[in-house]
Amino acid sequence: MFDAHRHFTTTEIAYQNALYATSSKIEWPFLHSLKEMAIGGIGLLPSQELGNIDELESLLKQQPELQIAEVGMDRRYPDIETQERFLLDVLSIAHTLGRSVTLHCVRLDGHLLNLLQDRKTSLPALLWHGFTGSLETARQAARLGVIISYGRTLFHSKLANQGAKLISFPYALETDFEGPDETMYEEILQKQVMMFSKITSSSVDTLIRNNDEIRTILTNNTSTR
Repeated sequence: MFDAHRHFTTTEIAYQNALYATSSKIEWPFLHSLKEMAIGGIGLLPSQELGNIDELESLLKQQPELQIAEVGMDRRYPDIETQERFLLDVLSIAHTLGRSVTLHCVRLDGHLLNLLQDRKTSLPALLWHGFTGSLETARQAARLGVIISYGRTLFHSKLANQGAKLISFPYALETDFEGPDETMYEEILQKQVMMFSKITSSSVDTLIRNNDEIRTILTNNTSTR
């Protein structure tokens, strides 16, 4: 089953059927280790210095199979204006080069929605990572073409009580897996799928097919150049 968002382990080797996200420049060299079904995502979080966009753009041009994962906005870190400018630049590059973008958002849901609304005619394929916001926020995002991605944090949030409403718009499942022990990965993925199947009354086969379709959406985009 495709995992819509996970991270590298200390082995620095990516081979699972998953989108491997990075959050800092230190991790970018790991993206050269992609094997088999793995998809690489070049990212930079607001916890890092959001400087010149050229380095990110250059790597995307050098490796046309790479997507963008993860970037976004986070109220825990200062200079929201810089975060916004960086994200807008990334969205522009992604749209031009035909790459999908995995969005990170912490306590700035409305701000992010407004930003996307202002660019609604020129957005790349988007996935909202680790979503635990309101159902109404999810609906608004979906109207802008955003795929809502549910991780393990869903099961500890109020959103988990929404049942089948969670799959009333485009969605994906992700593990957000990270850590040194790769042997735990398959167990975590399978457990999450079973729990999501239970709360949404969906079959496991349906969830697997859905995530496979999301993989295609995230990777089969066309450059506007």
